[in-house]
Amino acid sequence: MKPLPLLAAMAAALLSACGGSDSGPAPANPQPLSVSNTTVQVNLGDAPADRLLAVNMNVSSLALTNAAGGTVSVLGAARSVEVMQLMGTVTPLALADVPQGSYTGATMTFGQASVTHLDAGTGQIVQRTAPGPMTARIAFDPPLAVGAAPMVLNLDMHMASSVAIDASGNVSVTPTLTATARPMLAGSRHPEDGGMQGLIATVGAVQGGAFTASMAQGLGAASMTTHAGTHYSGLAGTHMMAGNMLVSVDAVPQPGGAWRVDHVQSRMAAGGSMAGGLITEVVGSPPTGLTVVMHEGAGNGMVGGDLAGIATIGLGGGTQFAIDADSVDLTGLPFSPQFDRTHLSRGQAVRAWSSAPIGHHGGGGMAAGRTVDAARVELKPQGLRGTVSGYASNGAQSSFTLTLPADAAFARLAGATTVTVYQQAGTQLRGLSSLTNGSTVQVRGLLFRDGNAFRLVASRIVAA
Repeated sequence: MKPLPLLAAMAAALLSACGGSDSGPAPANPQPLSVSNTTVQVNLGDAPADRLLAVNMNVSSLALTNAAGGTVSVLGAARSVEVMQLMGTVTPLALADVPQGSYTGATMTFGQASVTHLDAGTGQIVQRTAPGPMTARIAFDPPLAVGAAPMVLNLDMHMASSVAIDASGNVSVTPTLTATARPMLAGSRHPEDGGMQGLIATVGAVQGGAFTASMAQGLGAASMTTHAGTHYSGLAGTHMMAGNMLVSVDAVPQPGGAWRVDHVQSRMAAGGSMAGGLITEVVGSPPTGLTVVMHEGAGNGMVGGDLAGIATIGLGGGTQFAIDADSVDLTGLPFSPQFDRTHLSRGQAVRAWSSAPIGHHGGGGMAAGRTVDAARVELKPQGLRGTVSGYASNGAQSSFTLTLPADAAFARLAGATTVTVYQQAGTQLRGLSSLTNGSTVQVRGLLFRDGNAFRLVASRIVAA
């Protein structure tokens, strides 16, 4: 098609003004200006609903919406995530190179959700499935400005607003999330800053001082780099690592989407497994087994559908007991923190490690017969929400009484509505600068049974 006369005249005038043919012909297909990408880590956390034991959400997709209305996908593959374990913390869900610019919101799509809770009338554990797809739209106010510096986007799932249970026990799920953004802090292990603390991962490729690690709920094949100061537990270095080994990792973020590993601990050799969650029953006296609602799992035999289901943990004569105190200061306490066969309680969060796969017998969902023969059972950090009273400070340590809602799952499992909380010098405060009586908070740390009382040593306290 021939150009219109006016357009042709304008083009000729422009060429003449710029020196005519001396400038050469204009390119036939001018290229758009390039836009640089920036690393953005997306984390998922939970604001709790107290009566729920576990909620397994299948995250199908996650996309950011820019100011022009375009979308940028930041999730490479669907992920199953149990969100109740994330009270007072977050877990890395995705790591993406995002074009710099302004973003007004995000759209998150979920498949079906499995909700496990205590029936209000009978006190029995019930699991219900809410079908997908479900879509959540999160508005960024103010808009998210992605510049040259790496960023962390923390998405908080508000479970009390997201899950509804009617008088007949029917469950419906309408995912409700809010977002906060912050700079990625290169030297921080705190998950909201882009770091990792005690995350369980499966080792993939190992090359020199680097390896890849995949989390069962979250990132796949994350790049890990060791350094001269890396501390190793259970192995002497990366040369002792092998594919499918289970490890725990403390790491700090690096520009470009890698992590520098400060501590890596061998947890179980290839072929082994881990199942973790909330104890709902202690079997036998002395105990020969536990039943748990699964919050996490890894290794041989673990599948996404196990999350929020029931697992049976076998305790043998050789089962060892340990405390995962990597992020919790247990020094100088006015009680002796103990966790062994005689200090197990309903409502505590544990991980069971086995050299064998997770066994599966029977049907799916909560009815599936998941079994783990435990070589080692660890007390792991967990979250509780309640009201502060009796706050008292004694030097660098403080303590207070946390009163839980009467219908909280922990209160009904353990038969206790109060927990004594200890705030150590290194306890992290998030969203608050100090604690006051009457305030509602989420506390995260290690929960011990001390006679008939429960005591929690906090690694972090978060405004509720």
